[in-house]
Amino acid sequence: MKNGFLFVLIMLVSAKMAAQQLPKLCLVNAEKIAAIKKNAGTNKAIAENIQQLAKQADKLLPQQFGSVMDKTIAPPCGNMHEYFSMAKYYWPDPAKPDGKPYIRKDGQKNPDNDKVSDDKNFDAMVSAVNTLSWAYYFTDDEKYATKSVWLLRMWFLDTATRMLPNLNHAQLRMGIDTGASRGIIDTHELPKVTDAIGLLASSKSWTKTDEQGLKQWFREYLQWLRTSKNGKKEAQAKNNHGTFYDVQIVAIALFCGENDIADKMLQSEFARMASQVEPDGKQPLELERTLALSYSTFNLEAWSLMANAAETRDVDLWHYQTADGRSIKKAIDYLLPFATDGKKWEYQQIGPYKGYDFYRLLLIAADKFKDEHYRKQAEKIKDTNKNIFTKLFYE
Repeated sequence: MKNGFLFVLIMLVSAKMAAQQLPKLCLVNAEKIAAIKKNAGTNKAIAENIQQLAKQADKLLPQQFGSVMDKTIAPPCGNMHEYFSMAKYYWPDPAKPDGKPYIRKDGQKNPDNDKVSDDKNFDAMVSAVNTLSWAYYFTDDEKYATKSVWLLRMWFLDTATRMLPNLNHAQLRMGIDTGASRGIIDTHELPKVTDAIGLLASSKSWTKTDEQGLKQWFREYLQWLRTSKNGKKEAQAKNNHGTFYDVQIVAIALFCGENDIADKMLQSEFARMASQVEPDGKQPLELERTLALSYSTFNLEAWSLMANAAETRDVDLWHYQTADGRSIKKAIDYLLPFATDGKKWEYQQIGPYKGYDFYRLLLIAADKFKDEHYRKQAEKIKDTNKNIFTKLFYE
């Protein structure tokens, strides 16, 4: 009896230690990722993908990255630490001497708005931190963690270069405002950073001070998202802006240990599904856009992230459907023939469609819905896939 009890105790301790070794993640399943890492030694395809990821990370090591301090145009408040961007679809009004107020041309990017560099520098930072942190996790090579930590400190912690935790001046529209609620979409990939931090937990480069500092920054940003005028307005957005806002809230709240906030938001997603997706799978507010196929896919990307995050809280959004059949699956099925079979798109799409974004969604759908039909359909657009994480996590 004593030996039997001892065996059970050892098994429980071992299971607890194994669980503790899993990285704290929100966007992907930590157990699945751990299994991929474990199998790298015997699975040639996984090993090759990790090697490719490491090569991408190697290219980032010598690179210099910009901060909010590198922009040449100051935000309206004058504080260079404030994030600042211009609304990309707004152009000078040719009927006005000074072009103001700017006018909207949906889907047509104004290249002059790239003169403000914060959005490009932010995107570059997120991409690099994501790549470097995952390279560290899969290879255990400290050089990748060191660079990732340096980037995180530069963007969020160092007093000389840090971004203040708000988006007061995001997507400014000339002659209209000093920053718009819709600018919150600029940071829609910020949840990748919270996952990246989870991957760095075992690194000797990552300190307790770093951890505390980043959590403080994200707590302040979470507070701004929930209480500021722009944040409250974006929360009411009914299209992809609202979905990605919710993803940010959930991911950041979970990172900061604010589980009640995350759980409350996740419960609200059932109502958002009912308002965004029709019973036939159409997303009406995305279909109004001049890049309707792209934005329909973009909103589904947000839903896939939300559903993955929900799984960490035992909420199943992947399989949820309303009484009249509105669901993530139905929205994917509606887009399927247009994205993979060349069916004529019935709405506007004034620019090119990036099929590899939908490719990833199909691979996830095959996994979540246990339906290989999605994987077979994905094969039709596989040659457009260039994302190493899609290959590593889902192929």
